[in-house]
Amino acid sequence: MGGVLTIFQKEWRQYFLSPVAYVILVVFIALSGFFFFDMFSYFVQTQAMSQAQMNPAMADQINVNDMVLTPLFHNLSVLLLLIVPVVTMRLYTEERRNGTDEMLLTSPVSEWAIILGKYLGALAFYALSLALTIQFPLLLAKYGHPDIGKVLTGYLGLFLMGSAFLAFGLFTSAAAGSQIQAALWSFAVLLGLWIVGWLAEGVTGTAGDVMRYIAMLPHFDSFAGGEIVLQDLVYFATFIAFFLFVATRVVESARWR
Repeated sequence: MGGVLTIFQKEWRQYFLSPVAYVILVVFIALSGFFFFDMFSYFVQTQAMSQAQMNPAMADQINVNDMVLTPLFHNLSVLLLLIVPVVTMRLYTEERRNGTDEMLLTSPVSEWAIILGKYLGALAFYALSLALTIQFPLLLAKYGHPDIGKVLTGYLGLFLMGSAFLAFGLFTSAAAGSQIQAALWSFAVLLGLWIVGWLAEGVTGTAGDVMRYIAMLPHFDSFAGGEIVLQDLVYFATFIAFFLFVATRVVESARWR
C-alpha cells in the first residue's frame, strides 16, 4: 500500500501544480450553477404563479424534487462526459511524454499500485469537484423541502458514474499515444455508452436487452430518481474493476517491453 499512497500523493499534488485543475473546477462549478439557478428560477416562478392563481391542481404538480433535483443530477451527469476525459487524459500519457514512465516501470512498485494510485488521485479530485456542488441542495432547502434521501442517492449515482468514467479514462490514457488521443477515445466511447440506451428503445429481443444493460444512463436513472438498485451497483462496480484491470495489463505489457 505504500506505493499506492506515494503515487496517489504525487497525482493529487500534480493536479494543483497546473492551472488546468483550477480551470476544470471553475468551469464545472459555473456550469453546474447555471443549470441549478435556471431550474430553480423556473420552480420559483411556477410556485409564485400557482399561489397567485390559487390553482390547487398546479400546486400539486409543483415538486422541488422532480422540478429541480432530478434535472440537476442529469445535467451534472452530462457535464461528466466533457470534464472526465480532460481530467484523465494526462494520467499516464504525461509520464510517457516526460520520459518518467521508464523510471516508474523500473521501480519496485507493482503495476496494480501504479494504476490504483493514479486512479485514486483522479477520484479524489473528482470527489472535490462534486463536493463543491453540495451548496445547491443546501440552498434549495431554504426555499423548499428537498428529499434528503433523493439528494444522497443522486450524489451516489454521480459518484459511481464519475468513478466509472475515470476508470475508462485511465485505461485510454495508458493505451493512447498522446493526451489528445486519450481524451478523444474516452469521450467517443463514453458518449457511445450514453446514447446506446436511446438506440435500444427501438430494438427488441435479446439484442435490445443487451444494449439496455450496456448503456450507462439507465443505470444512473435509478439513483437520480431516489432508488438504489443492486443491479446498478453491480454494473458500476464491474465496469470500474474491469477497466482498472485492463489498464493494469497495458502497463504490465509496457514494463515487459
